[in-house]
Amino acid sequence: MATLKSDPIAIVLAAGSSERMGLDKLFAKLGNKRVIERTLLTFRNAKRVEDVLLVIPAGSKEKFAPLRSPTMHLVENPDPSRGMISSIRCGLESGWAQEQNFFICPGDVPFIRPQVVDKMVQTLVTRDCKIVLPSYQGLGGHPGLYATDLSQEFFLRGDESGAREIIFRHAAEVVRMHVQDPDVCFDIDTAEDLSMALDEDARRERVDGQVRAKRKLRLQ
Repeated sequence: MATLKSDPIAIVLAAGSSERMGLDKLFAKLGNKRVIERTLLTFRNAKRVEDVLLVIPAGSKEKFAPLRSPTMHLVENPDPSRGMISSIRCGLESGWAQEQNFFICPGDVPFIRPQVVDKMVQTLVTRDCKIVLPSYQGLGGHPGLYATDLSQEFFLRGDESGAREIIFRHAAEVVRMHVQDPDVCFDIDTAEDLSMALDEDARRERVDGQVRAKRKLRLQ
């Protein structure tokens, strides 16, 4: 059973280049909030999250400064071109992350419900596991929650496949928490994703389509 010094921190990854969209998707508007603001609100509104670390590109603190708060900290990644694993490592190296369990979440998953986050924390505390991953109808989602004693693994491994490598190596210690919320699987990668994002039915249909495609692939 994982032990907590306190409730976990959340490492939110925001140092990517948004190349597939041709614009800074994290600052795209979704109603009265931007994508990144909605993602951060998930963790701010959760009852079982201590601090949020937002990993950003070097030199961009002024741009992200309005998002900072007493419990939301900015951490710069000096070289985001090294991939997502480099941002995870930057977050884990910060003083806020020491000896704490931690969430890892991309910045472009804006509709995860705080209740899912809190349930994941409770699962890590009460189950004999080191990793908790949400799953919607067999489709893996975000965020991932990791016990603090796995933090060093992210510095030793993950250059090829990031967190997947750590998850694979600790498969016997993973709990896949089944949820009824498709939004754990809805990220914003394209302009089409952005255009449908405020339509809950459209989001569900997109994710259900991914579920059907995965099932079909398994049957081939």
